[in-house]
Amino acid sequence: MTAFTIAIVGAGPRGTGVLERLLAREPAADIHVIDPFPPGAGRIWRGSQPPLLWMNSVAADVTMFTDDTTVVDGPIRTGPTLAEWVLDHVDTLRADPELSDELERFTPGSFASRTLQSRYLGWVFERAIAGSRAHVHVHRARATDLSADGVVTLDDGSTIHADVVLLAQGHPDALASQRETELADFANAHGLTYIGPGYTADLDPSPVPASAPVLVAGLGLAFIDWMVLLAESRGGTFARSENGTLVYTPSGREPVLYAGSRRGVPYHAKLSYDIATARPPLPKYFTADAFPGDGPLHFRDEIWPLASKELAWAHYFELFAAHPERTTGSWADFETGLAEIEWESEELGRFVEQFVPKDDDRIDLARIDKPFAGVRFESLEDVRTHLDEYIETDLRRRADPHYSSDAAVFSALLSVYMTLGELLRHGRIPAHSVATDVEGWLHSFFSFVASGPPPERLEQLLALSRAGVVHFLGPDITFTAEDASFVARSAAHDVVVHAATFIDARLPVASIATAGDELLRTLHARGEITDIRATEQSAAKVAVDGHSRLITASGEIAGNRYAVGPWVAGHTWSSAFPRPRTNAGFFRHNDQLAAELLGHRNDREAHLESR
Repeated sequence: MTAFTIAIVGAGPRGTGVLERLLAREPAADIHVIDPFPPGAGRIWRGSQPPLLWMNSVAADVTMFTDDTTVVDGPIRTGPTLAEWVLDHVDTLRADPELSDELERFTPGSFASRTLQSRYLGWVFERAIAGSRAHVHVHRARATDLSADGVVTLDDGSTIHADVVLLAQGHPDALASQRETELADFANAHGLTYIGPGYTADLDPSPVPASAPVLVAGLGLAFIDWMVLLAESRGGTFARSENGTLVYTPSGREPVLYAGSRRGVPYHAKLSYDIATARPPLPKYFTADAFPGDGPLHFRDEIWPLASKELAWAHYFELFAAHPERTTGSWADFETGLAEIEWESEELGRFVEQFVPKDDDRIDLARIDKPFAGVRFESLEDVRTHLDEYIETDLRRRADPHYSSDAAVFSALLSVYMTLGELLRHGRIPAHSVATDVEGWLHSFFSFVASGPPPERLEQLLALSRAGVVHFLGPDITFTAEDASFVARSAAHDVVVHAATFIDARLPVASIATAGDELLRTLHARGEITDIRATEQSAAKVAVDGHSRLITASGEIAGNRYAVGPWVAGHTWSSAFPRPRTNAGFFRHNDQLAAELLGHRNDREAHLESR
């Protein structure tokens, strides 16, 4: 009898995570892992990136291993966090010239370079396969086709006959959208420069001219990467003044960046203190059991009110527990009122004011989401004044446990995502709502609040603003191509900025029909996978059922084909790198997938016995 065979397309963190859960169960199987990039790191986390590109989580908060908080059916196999692994291997790692400078200042609280993270991920992969009963075959190739009976075709001409296949390609590229094509054509016709969305390490910053104005759409993590590549990588330097302020000395090779976005502000800095003491007992209100029945739920009317109540409860729980001097009355009385009074009613607002006197101590999710909603600016200098003050306040707040309620809200957001995952697996969130509400609005909100850059990056942004290298355009920005130039306008002021260079500082919008990945495009063209999108402009992601099985264009379930990752509808909230000791959804989802994949072994044996 031939061996039971599993094929995993994609050897980045997600594919590696599922592989680890498979091998933890010690299966007697052949497992083929397919990826042209180094296993463990994959393409996005490969080591060949500029060392100035960092992770946005501190090393102590990154792990690829289960621990005693992880609730899974498979075995628990503990292992080091990124920080622990680096400190255990520091002498060996110092031999790598790309890492030597970083390792001199490395601590568990460091934001590691993506180069250093790639080394950890490679080690995780090797450890997972060491001593396994399964035979793991690594193919440094691309999968280009997958037949209905499980034959995977590789770009080197070889084939793999698999009983079950998992697609885990991570963040695939997308071919240029119609808008991006039009902007590129406009640039070519008028001698301009347009750089479309992409993964920063894959993009070439050299066409961006020195000293000239450059429009930048976006103030998220992609913008931070661009900021580094167009300033520090061009020879500019940061240094502390006598009063501790970070100062940027230009090299003269920098462009002049004019950056704006929908919110008009950068993502919040990552918290600079330990959040362990600010983890309230969650979930409180927002659980799968809070939604009886089995029918579809409406996000805005049913899901978000309870989820936002969960965030508020966590905020006030921490405030009363850690900072009682800023509250009046008892927590028991406050909690009772929060539970009983209609959510978001005027009565609740008056009730909260009685117990929490200072406005700064009360949570306002709408204001957090759009901090400059309704504000008018007189000039770009006015915008800069407000934005510099906003960033300075954010940096102080994210470094001060006086505001530990922020850390509690972060924990609550993670808890909300865990419950959303359960609701998704039970089929309670309609596909359109997944695309529009969860992966559209909520994921944007989560990224803005909880997945921002290292604080040092925002300090650098302030320094670049003071040096005149970065100018803020404000909120509600539109970028257009007209009159032989690119143009930026804000609804919050009357200033119009023209430039000959425009950078779309964001990741590609997922589109399976136009994916850069040939396998995804091929399967979509044949109707063997289908995608979901909220609008013509929003991401189009692969549709799967609650077990992560592919759904075909005709609505059938592909019994032996699974998909997981950020390009799969409903999987955005299962992050690439879980925090240790949080019962992370990353491990629970991977473990469930491993059980699903191995379950096909029994089906195969039963089929063979019946022949």
